Amino acid sequence: MKKRVKIPTSKPAEMLELAKRVQEKHIADGEESVLKRLNWQQVSPIIEKAIADHKLAERLRRDMLEAYQQRELAMNVVTEVVRDSRDILMGTFKKEMKVLGKWGFDVLDVRSTQPETEPEELKQTA
Repeated sequence: MKKRVKIPTSKPAEMLELAKRVQEKHIADGEESVLKRLNWQQVSPIIEKAIADHKLAERLRRDMLEAYQQRELAMNVVTEVVRDSRDILMGTFKKEMKVLGKWGFDVLDVRSTQPETEPEELKQTA
C-alpha cells in the first residue's frame, strides 16, 4: 500500500508553517540532517521573508476589514446629508433641475409621457 504525504499547496498559511517546521528540524539535526544537501542558505531567507509577508498581509487584511466597518458606520450619515442636500436643491431649483449637476448630482432627463413616435429600434423589429 502506497503512503501519501500531504503538502498544503492551496493553503499558504499551512504551507509556510510546514516549511518553518521542516527548516527548524533541519537546523536541530545539524550535520546529521538528511536535508543538508538542499541549499538552506538560499531557501531559509526566502521562507523567513514569506512568513513576514504573510503576517503583514494578514494584519493589513484585518486593518482593511476594520476600515470597511468604520466606513459603513459613517455611510448612514453620509447618505442622509446627500439626500437632504438633493431635496433642498430640488426645492430651490424646481424648474431648472439640471443646475443640480453643479453640485455633482447626475440629473436624468426623464419624460413623464410617452413620446408620440416609436424609437427606431422598435420600428425595425416590427
